[in-house]
Amino acid sequence: MKPVNLNGPMVVSLLLAAIFQLLPASGDWILWKPNVLLMVSIGWILYVPNQYGVGFAATVGLLADTLFRMALGHYVLIFGLCGAAAYILSRWLTYFSLFHRMVLVLALVVFAELVQALLFSIWDTPVTLSHLPALAITSGLLWPLIDILIARINRYQR
Repeated sequence: MKPVNLNGPMVVSLLLAAIFQLLPASGDWILWKPNVLLMVSIGWILYVPNQYGVGFAATVGLLADTLFRMALGHYVLIFGLCGAAAYILSRWLTYFSLFHRMVLVLALVVFAELVQALLFSIWDTPVTLSHLPALAITSGLLWPLIDILIARINRYQR
C-alpha cells in the first residue's frame, strides 16, 4: 500500500486557520474568538496521529508564537500539552461520535486557556477568565466544521 501524503491539505488548512486567527475583532467580540490554530492542529492529530503528533503541535505553537507576538515557547508549551493529550486519546476518539470529540476539544480549549492564564500569572500579568464560557461556546460551534472537513480530506486522500 502506498503511503498517503497529507502535507499539502494540512499546510492549506493551517494557512486558512492562521488567516482566520488574524482576522480583526473589536470590542467584546474579541472574547468570542476561538483559537482556530489550536483546533485545526488537534483535528490533524486526532485523524492522522501516526503522521502528526506532539512535535507537529509544538511546531504549530511556534507559528502561533510568531503570529501573536508572544515570547517564544508560550504557545509551544500550550499546543504541546494539548497535542499530547489529543495524541494519547486519538486511537479511541476516532471511533467516538462528533459530539464526544467536541467535548474533548472543549476540554482542551479550556485547558489551554487555563495554562495560558497560569503562564501570565507567573509573569505578573493580570488575567481574567470571564471570557472562558464565550470561548467554549464559539469553539464548540466551530469544531464540527473543522472535524468534518479534516475527516473528509483524510477519507478523500486515502
